[in-house]
Amino acid sequence: MYRLLIADDEQLERQALRFIIEKNFPDIQVVGDTGDGASAINIAISKKPDIVLMDIRMPGIDGLEAAKSILDLLPNVSVIMLTAMDDFNSAKQALTIGAEGYLLKPVRPNDLLSTLRTIISKISVIQLKQQEEALLRKNVEDAMPFIQMSFVYDLISGNIMELEQFWERSTFLGMKVDPGVALVVDIDNFKQLTYSDSELEKQMLKQRVYQLICSVVGDNGLVTPFSSDNLIILLGFKELDTPKIIKNDVHKIATNIRDSILRSMNTSITVGIGRYYDNPLDIQKSYREALNAQRQRFYLGDNQIIHVEDIPHLSTGPFNYPFHYERTVLDKVRCGDRKQAKQALSKLLSEIFLSKASIETVKACVLELLIVLSRAAVEGGANLDQLTLLNFNSINVLMGCCSKEQVEQWMLESLDCVMDNMLENRSSINIRVANSACDYIKKNCHRNISLEEVAETVHLSRFYFSRLFKQEKGCNFVDFITKVRIDRAKLMLQNPDYNVVRIAAEVGYQDASYFCRVFRQATDLTPNQYRKEMRQKKTGNEGK
Repeated sequence: MYRLLIADDEQLERQALRFIIEKNFPDIQVVGDTGDGASAINIAISKKPDIVLMDIRMPGIDGLEAAKSILDLLPNVSVIMLTAMDDFNSAKQALTIGAEGYLLKPVRPNDLLSTLRTIISKISVIQLKQQEEALLRKNVEDAMPFIQMSFVYDLISGNIMELEQFWERSTFLGMKVDPGVALVVDIDNFKQLTYSDSELEKQMLKQRVYQLICSVVGDNGLVTPFSSDNLIILLGFKELDTPKIIKNDVHKIATNIRDSILRSMNTSITVGIGRYYDNPLDIQKSYREALNAQRQRFYLGDNQIIHVEDIPHLSTGPFNYPFHYERTVLDKVRCGDRKQAKQALSKLLSEIFLSKASIETVKACVLELLIVLSRAAVEGGANLDQLTLLNFNSINVLMGCCSKEQVEQWMLESLDCVMDNMLENRSSINIRVANSACDYIKKNCHRNISLEEVAETVHLSRFYFSRLFKQEKGCNFVDFITKVRIDRAKLMLQNPDYNVVRIAAEVGYQDASYFCRVFRQATDLTPNQYRKEMRQKKTGNEGK
């Protein structure tokens, strides 16, 4: 609905204009009419019309002055001036202050209708753009936690390798200082603590912990959930601070976080702290150190604040956990490639052993690795309850290992058990995942959806989803989405009201020429030929 205001000092003219508009434009609401400029300004302020028909000559404040005042207050309003022939120069002057155009009095109905149609078309485009911009802003706001999480993940994984790229993304997130220290926070005994709780209660507990941490950290850093029960904090400090001052300040912040959560929620946490690095791209080193420090809770107990430099066997240098090998192992497990998974796992264990960490640290790493592998196997189709029982029974075996060779053998055997369970349960899972992906594609084929987007909706990696989809559906992702779009286009071509350009856009092709080529390749007909053929078939059937 469009709102319109009429301002003309001749009452009969106002009545005639209102009659013509209301008869021909049911989507235009005349929100007011008046015979002087001052009233026109007041009505415009209260009613906020989209269109104003303004007579130039009116008592008191004339139409030009009133139009200028309205445009100053409502810059998006469209003003059409009404003028007699001897006011032609005034009408031209109106264009200089922002009026859309003018009509000569007495106004001819056809001229009025044509002008209003043009104005409405322009307003529709503007409103659509405003709606799209508002939706985009809302989507960005809703996605901000995920944008922040992605930024933190890329930073601690070493995927951001240029300072310019770092500053661009950190500025977008509103960071005031560059992060120099990473902290890893873990809720102590979370699984045991929430064993009888519903998933909603578990998530509410995590959210409460997250909010308390954010309230302590404030604008001094970023806080983001990471992995199952962990949160990552990236803190920034002024360059003038010394490493010793920074270490003390970080410890105070960590203590404040721990004490606030314990006091407010009666829940203990363990905080691992890495070293300070003045280059923000080195925050990945601080994260690995913080993660290593946090893992010492297994030996030091709950409710701890552990700095990497305060751990004797790690004080000579950080334990560089080989994340790149871990990601390879996880990908191979999800894909069901046992041989490649074992090879990648052997390389991963070799890197851990080369770190010369103590056997206790190695055990902690492989135990966490088993948990991560189990999650990957569940994504690949394994039964969570069965895996939990397998893992529980194997933990005692790990605790009894007294050499690296025994640990490696235990890990390889555990991998076999995990993959056996996954492969036994995968078939039905794969079918459901593929069908879910197909439903998503059909609902969203009008957009430029990607393989990555669909894979994310079914919680799989791009590589594994592509392989699974082709295996279950007998065609690749691109061929399937093309078929869906062509099928939808065929249905729309049976409606003569839809032209090819519109059909192309509504089935996901912004370039109508490209759509025609794809359609012809799929059907051996152009869209218009297909439409003609369908029309002829319909006519033939009706003739029978």
